[in-house]
Amino acid sequence: MRGLLSDLKRDDQTAADELRLDVGTLRRAIAGDAPLPAEIVARAVQIWPVNERDFYAVHDDTTFDIKQMSAAESFATRRTLKRRGRDYYEYRDTAMSRLCLLRPEWIRMLQVVDDNDPYNKQIQWNDGHLLYQFTYFIGSVNYYYEDRGRRYCVQMNTGDSVFGKPYAPHSFASRDPSQLALILALTYGGRLSGDGQQELGGCGLEIAARLMLPAADETTLQAARLRSLLANGSHSVDQLAKASGLSVQQISRALSEGESDLEVLRPLANALRVPLRELLAAADDTCNGVVISQRTSTDCWLLPDAKDPSYEIQPLACSALTPYARSLELRPLKSGHIASPEVLEVALHQYVYNIGCDPIVMSWLSGGLWRDARLEPGDSLYIKPCVPCTFRRAENEDVEARVLLLRIGGKVVGDAVLEASLCGGEVISRMLQDDKPWFRAQGRN
Repeated sequence: MRGLLSDLKRDDQTAADELRLDVGTLRRAIAGDAPLPAEIVARAVQIWPVNERDFYAVHDDTTFDIKQMSAAESFATRRTLKRRGRDYYEYRDTAMSRLCLLRPEWIRMLQVVDDNDPYNKQIQWNDGHLLYQFTYFIGSVNYYYEDRGRRYCVQMNTGDSVFGKPYAPHSFASRDPSQLALILALTYGGRLSGDGQQELGGCGLEIAARLMLPAADETTLQAARLRSLLANGSHSVDQLAKASGLSVQQISRALSEGESDLEVLRPLANALRVPLRELLAAADDTCNGVVISQRTSTDCWLLPDAKDPSYEIQPLACSALTPYARSLELRPLKSGHIASPEVLEVALHQYVYNIGCDPIVMSWLSGGLWRDARLEPGDSLYIKPCVPCTFRRAENEDVEARVLLLRIGGKVVGDAVLEASLCGGEVISRMLQDDKPWFRAQGRN
């Protein structure tokens, strides 16, 4: 609330007058001592350029920076969803937090097929969803997906994984009625979800369409990006040539055909006053809208090194479309003392699921203290970004313990992290705690 008033350049009395509210009531709301009445929020939206959601804070639902869900708690959420009148999937929730847009579900396939025909009439397709989906397979599962009107079927087995684009129709079925066939469907939001979706929705379909750049290939997209940056600053080709030291011909060619020579892109980025990476080509690394990773075709590595490894790492499906989302399977190689395994600290939200048959102990640092959480098979948890943690085998357990990790970026990744870093710690600290007006009524010399 204080941030909104400062941004709108209102002091307490001015804001209270415009909201037709007693200034004492407003100050109590700002101090957190009383809620702001809903009718006041409605009034603010009418008279100020703000939205209702601007008045409400995100809730931290973690305990000591994590949120854990046992297999029993997950089982209690089970529900069966029907397709065309028959049972098709059994769903269960797993650990999820309000702090990030990650919606991980355990899903068992109830439809069994005896062929790999993507046009099998027993298969019931969905229409796709906005969230990206990382899928981890357990058992003999057929994965069906559709791209540009054509349907595909791939046989997947335990340890295989898939990354899928938004709104891609897909389905799953079991190939073996005698075995459990399930997936961990970990859907998550990218840059377009949340605030991006809201902004585009407010602007409307026509403007949203005009914002899109042609992306037939890397060079076409790069050239379009350059033209957009040129227009954003109302630059002329002649002015950019003078400011960059490049020739008019070099700039014109980059604007029409793209450019890969860094000796051209660097001075052009300097003249446009944008980071060099804004001018680099981007690629869609999916094939027919998906990235399929099969366990038999990927190599593992040891972390931190082969001399004294704490973990064996198996890479899983990911895509350059979501550069701040990484998935992997981690096998702890150590047990015992908390300080023994390598400490892992990542600047991403983390989802953890015990996919093995043995318990695992996760230790993490929160509030200056190391804490332990025991993960039985089927347990899951969420970890905040930048929380140091370790994974180790429970005492006297064998080395087959394994966890699935999905790491995703929230809103504070990439450009947001760079912006925060360049603004400095003092600015960010004040931003998160500031509850005072931006000026002093008594003045300041």
